[in-house]
Amino acid sequence: MTNQPTLQCIVPARNEAGHLASLIEDILSVPEISRVVIVEGGSTDNTYQLATEIALKNQSRITCLKQTGKGKFNAVLEGATHHKADFTMIWDADGTVPVESTKKIINQSLMTGNFVMGDRLRGEIGPGAMQFANKIGNWVFAILWSPINKIRPTDIFCGTKVGPTSVFLSAPNRLAAADPYGDISLLLSSRLLNIPVSAVCVSYRARVYGVSNMRRWKMGVIFFKLTLMSYRLCFPRLRDKKS
Repeated sequence: MTNQPTLQCIVPARNEAGHLASLIEDILSVPEISRVVIVEGGSTDNTYQLATEIALKNQSRITCLKQTGKGKFNAVLEGATHHKADFTMIWDADGTVPVESTKKIINQSLMTGNFVMGDRLRGEIGPGAMQFANKIGNWVFAILWSPINKIRPTDIFCGTKVGPTSVFLSAPNRLAAADPYGDISLLLSSRLLNIPVSAVCVSYRARVYGVSNMRRWKMGVIFFKLTLMSYRLCFPRLRDKKS
């Protein structure tokens, strides 16, 4: 009988005090998750105080960290290195992907060993959850990343992602430093480690608390530059032509 792989859940939290307690209840309802790491950084509300109180009530499964760097991906990496686990997942604090969909992603990753992400584009998108411009942009990047992921065009920006911890710890440093959310760095890391990428259709709903921290047009330019960098790292012929 083989041992059940361990799974740690990283929750980057910034200005999420009004939703954090109910979110952690959802996470703790998933028995496959052995450890929850809340990483708070840059909040102007009492998110850190609340996260600390939540962790103190369940120290056997929850850890609260104060982020030392900046950005969501930095928070994820700080959380991923705090505990040793076979698999690591990101569970966004905004709660836009319901627990039922998240469980499907977890099961798929644990069963296959793949790096698995949620696919909102083929799932059910609730009213007000995704603006039209965002949907078009997500499809554009889905197409651009299909050759790297070696799968059909799939939503790469869904925050819910699960995979072997090695994917998180092996993200190329140069790319990771420029990637504020980590979606691109993690996909490239999977490709370089020869870990298959797959996707699970998920429901996507509007956030019930707070506002998004993303500046979509500025981020779009950054994501395109990171995509070009990823192509050069994945396909040596492109890199050789440039040199």
